Amino acid sequence: MGWFSEGKLVRITNPVSGQLQVVACSPFPDAAGEAILCPKCGIDGVITAERLAATAVQYSSYEVPKPKWPSPGAVLPVTVDLADPNRFRIEWDQVPTGPEAAERLAETLCVRQLSERLADAPDHPAFPRVRREVEHAASLPTLVNGLTPQQTEIALSGGAAALGLVPATAKVLSAHEVGPSSAPGGTWDIVLWVSHPNGGQGWQAVTRMSFSSSQRREKRTTAGCELPVLVDPDNRNRIIVDVTRLP
Repeated sequence: MGWFSEGKLVRITNPVSGQLQVVACSPFPDAAGEAILCPKCGIDGVITAERLAATAVQYSSYEVPKPKWPSPGAVLPVTVDLADPNRFRIEWDQVPTGPEAAERLAETLCVRQLSERLADAPDHPAFPRVRREVEHAASLPTLVNGLTPQQTEIALSGGAAALGLVPATAKVLSAHEVGPSSAPGGTWDIVLWVSHPNGGQGWQAVTRMSFSSSQRREKRTTAGCELPVLVDPDNRNRIIVDVTRLP
């Protein structure tokens, strides 16, 4: 376990985006009648990121905004050094305040409720839903397509920009089934050629989806098929099919 203090200048030479799962956190010192301008926040947690083994870390800083003070169970966005996960930076500007988080959760639940009603219709194209994709892929790691299930929900409910994801299109090159999966149409890795959202050089990427039927799977995995996607141009492993834009 390493110790990180934001008060020290830490050089991140090989940065990647990741998450810090808060296991324990010092409470905000709300002493009655006492004004504490710069309280110290101590965090014990675990960092996860693509191509990085889960690592237990500690964090200490006097610069944590009070409205964003974390609690155990919170997941915080970080930039971490791939060569040394004890070198990381919490991206506090991306952390929502309590009211903002509640608002996002309400929006996500509304979208989920609506999508569940629509997807239950026999011929509705909204399937597959993200929640079912993750549940049907029992062998998947915490990160699916470079995102946690919570981040995927946020991205598909209008919060993609806050996660650094932008809309683009991609052409299917090939696909193969992975398992085990309880999805009727199976869980598949789809190899894509992604068109750069800013007009630059495209790139090859892989995204994972589960399907409610073989018919829907064939429609989405046929070579040459064009799919709407959400991508991170700075981290090309973060890519999901934008099911909200599927025809």
